Amino acid sequence: MPLRVREEGRMKRFVVVLFLSLVPVLGQSAPGPPGDLASRLADADRALKAGQLARAVELYEDVIALDYPNFRAHFGLGLAFFKAGKLKEALFEFRQLTRLFPKRFEGWYNLGITQARLTNWKAAAEALAQAVAVGREAKLPAPALRPAYLALAEAYRKQGQPGLAAEVLSQAHRLLPDDLEVAYLLADALAAADRGEEAIPYLYQVLAKRPDDVRAALLLADVYVDQDLPERAVRVLDRALAATSDAKKRARLVYKKALVLGSLGADKKEVEALLEQATQADPDLWQAHYDVGRLKLALGDAKGALHHFLLAYRESPSDPRVLLGLASAYDVLGKARDAYRMAKLASRAAKGPERIEALFLLGKSAYRIGAYAEAVNALKEVVKERPNDADGWLWLGLALYAGQDYGQAVRAFERAAQLDNRVEVVKNLGSAYLAAKRFSDAERVFTQIVLQNPNDAESWYHLGWALKALGRDSEAKRAWKTALKLGYKPARGLVR
Repeated sequence: MPLRVREEGRMKRFVVVLFLSLVPVLGQSAPGPPGDLASRLADADRALKAGQLARAVELYEDVIALDYPNFRAHFGLGLAFFKAGKLKEALFEFRQLTRLFPKRFEGWYNLGITQARLTNWKAAAEALAQAVAVGREAKLPAPALRPAYLALAEAYRKQGQPGLAAEVLSQAHRLLPDDLEVAYLLADALAAADRGEEAIPYLYQVLAKRPDDVRAALLLADVYVDQDLPERAVRVLDRALAATSDAKKRARLVYKKALVLGSLGADKKEVEALLEQATQADPDLWQAHYDVGRLKLALGDAKGALHHFLLAYRESPSDPRVLLGLASAYDVLGKARDAYRMAKLASRAAKGPERIEALFLLGKSAYRIGAYAEAVNALKEVVKERPNDADGWLWLGLALYAGQDYGQAVRAFERAAQLDNRVEVVKNLGSAYLAAKRFSDAERVFTQIVLQNPNDAESWYHLGWALKALGRDSEAKRAWKTALKLGYKPARGLVR
C-alpha cells in the first residue's frame, strides 16, 4: 500500500502577526492637535483601548470633521473599524492614511494587513511591499520591519508564488541573521519553490539552536526524501526524537518516520507499529489514525481499520480521505447503509481519483440498499472516468439489471467480461442474456461455464431455462436434473 511521505501537504507555517498599534510609534511623529482636539483624541484612544468601539468611532470621526489630515484620528479610526470587523471601513481609513502620509510605515502596513484579512492577496502584497520600502527608506530598525516582511511573504505564498516569498524572507534573514523563525520560514518557502537544497543550511541553523524543533525536523526530512535520501531523513527524525520528550512532538516525528519507512518498502507490520505508537502519543493526530486505518484495511483487518477511521473522523469529519476510508471499511464489513452514507459525503467533498473511488463505493452501496437509479448514475460516471475498470462495469450491470434495463445490463456485463472473464462476471452476463431474451447467447455462456465447472449447480439450472426457450425440452430437463442432483432445490419442480 502506498504511503504518503508528506505530512498533510505543507502545513500553514506563516503566522501573520497584526501590527495594529494603538498609537503611531514609528518614524516621525505627527504634530499635536490643539487643546479640544487633543482631549477628544485622548478620549477616543481610551474608548478604543477599553473595547468601546462604537464610542471610539464617534470620537475619531469628530476629530476628523474638525481636522481632516490628523494622523492619529485616521489611524485610530481604522483600528476601531478593524477590531469591530468592519473591514471595508477600515480599508478606506488606511487608504486615506497612505494618501495623507505616504511616507509613514504604519499606514501601508495596516492597509496590507486589512487587505490580507479580506483575502485580497495581490493588493495586500502591493501595500506590504510599499510598507517595506517606506520603512527601509525611513531607516526603521530591522525588528520593526520584521512583521512586514513576514506578512509580505505570506501574501506571496497565498498567491502561489513561493519563490517571491523566499526572496522577501531572504532579505529579512540578511537583516535578522540570528532570527530562527525567519530562518525556518525562509527554508519553508525555498522548499515550497522546489529549491530544497538551498533550504538545508537554514534548517540546520534552526536545529543547532533548537534540536527539538519539530517543524524544522519534519521539513528537513521532506527535503531529504525529495533528494532521494530517505535513510538520511530517518536519521534526522531520530535525532529530533532523541532531543524531545514532548508527546505531541514525538507523535508527529514518529508519524513521519512511519511514512518514510513505508516509502522505503519496510515491512507493513513495522510501519503499522510506528503509526500505532504515534496515535498513542497523541490521540488527536488524526492523520496517523487515518494511515493506520488504511494499512489495516490493506492487511485485511476491516474491523480494526474502521476503529481508526472513526477516530480520524472525530478529529477531521470533513476530510474526503477519511470519509472514503470509512466507506471502504463499511463496504468490506457489509454495512451497506453506513457505506452509502459515507460514500455520498466523500463523493461531494473529494476531487479527482478519490471522488471516482467514492462514486464507485456509492454505486455499490446504493445497489445493495435498493437505490438502483442512484447506483446507475454513480457507476456510469465511474466507468466514464475508468473505462477499463472491470468491477465498475460489473456493478453497473448489476444495478441496470436490478432496474430491469436488461439491454444496457448486457452491454455492461459484456464489457466487464472483456476486461475480466472470471466466473462471477460471466454468470451475470448469462443471466442478463436470459432476461434480455437472447437465449442462444445465454445457452452458449452457461454451456461454457458448466464445461469448465461441472459442479456449478446454479449454472446448470440457468442453462436449462436457455435450452427450454430454444425449444430443446429434453436437453433442458437433463440440465435441471443435473442441477437438482447437485443440490439446487429450485430445479425440483421442473424435472417431473
